[in-house]
Amino acid sequence: MPFQDIDEVTTSEHPRQPSGVERILRKLFIEDWNLKLLSLAITLVLWLVVTGQNQPVTGHVNVQLNFIRPASLEISNDPPRTVDVMLTGSRHKLDSLSSLDLVATVDLTDQRPGERVLRLRDRAQITLPLGITVVGFQPGSIPIRLEPISEKQVEIVAKVEGKPAEGYEIYSVHLSKTLVTVSGPASHINNLQKASTETIWVAGHKESFTAQNVAVDVQDTKVDLQDPVVNVEIEIGERRAEKSFHEIPVNAPSGVKIAPQTASVTLLGPNSLLETLRREDLKVDIAVVGETLQPKLVLPTALEGKISLKSLQPSQFIRSK
Repeated sequence: MPFQDIDEVTTSEHPRQPSGVERILRKLFIEDWNLKLLSLAITLVLWLVVTGQNQPVTGHVNVQLNFIRPASLEISNDPPRTVDVMLTGSRHKLDSLSSLDLVATVDLTDQRPGERVLRLRDRAQITLPLGITVVGFQPGSIPIRLEPISEKQVEIVAKVEGKPAEGYEIYSVHLSKTLVTVSGPASHINNLQKASTETIWVAGHKESFTAQNVAVDVQDTKVDLQDPVVNVEIEIGERRAEKSFHEIPVNAPSGVKIAPQTASVTLLGPNSLLETLRREDLKVDIAVVGETLQPKLVLPTALEGKISLKSLQPSQFIRSK
C-alpha cells in the first residue's frame, strides 16, 4: 500500500458562526439597503415639510367688526361690517383659521357724541391662537358718528295689496293699535313719520278676515321698534253702488215745526240691498240740540251698518212758524 504525504491529506472543518454583535452590525449596515434608503428619503421629506410648516408666513382674513357703544349713544352712520386683517404665523395655524370664528371688537364706551375716526390698530381687539399676531388692518381707520338715542311714537299704516274677488271690494281696514314706539339715533327718529305693516294680500277674498300678528317695520335699519306686531281686520263685502231717494218724510219732535218737511238722500251700499230698498222704508228724524236741528237718517233695522248715508239734501233745516 502506497504511502501518502500528510500534507496531502485534506481535513474538513466547519465554518465559524458570526457572533451576536456581528449579526446586528450586518443587519444594520448591509442587509435591506433598498428599504433603508426609502425610509431615509421619507424621513427627509417629512422633516422638510414640518420645517416649512413652522416657518412664519403672512396671510389675509376677512374679520367681522363688533362695536361696543355707550348705553345712551347709537352709531348713526354705516361703518363697514368687516375688515381685512393681515396676520403672521405658521402656515398650518393660518390655514386652520376660519373667518366665521374671528371677530374684531371695537370698544367705544369712552366716546362722546360726534364724528370720530378710529384707528383699528389701536381700538380693535381680536382673540387669536397662540403664535399668530396681527400685522395690520385694511382699511386702517373707519369713520364713526355717535348720536344720542331718541324715542317717539309713530303711526302704523296697513300695507294691503291685491284685489278682492270680482264683484267685491274692501270696505274698511282696522288695526288693533294705531301707534308703535320707535327708538334710534336722534337724526333718524326725527325724520321718521310712520311705520308700515308687512304686506297683507286680499286677492280673491270674498269675506272679511283678520290677519293675526302682522309684523310692523321701517326701512331704516338704525331704528328699533317696541312690540312691532299688530292685528289687522279687513272688512270685505259686495261691491257698493249709489242710489238716490227723493221726498223722504222728515219727522220733528212734538210741537216743533220745520221746513222743509221732505228731503233727498243718496245711499251707498251693496247693490243687492239697495235694489230691495223702497222710499217708504226711509225717514229722517230731527233732534233738537239747543238752537240746532240735527237730522238723522233712519234705516230698516236689518240694513243698519250695511248701508251708509252719502249725502242729505238739504243739509240744514230751520224752524218754521
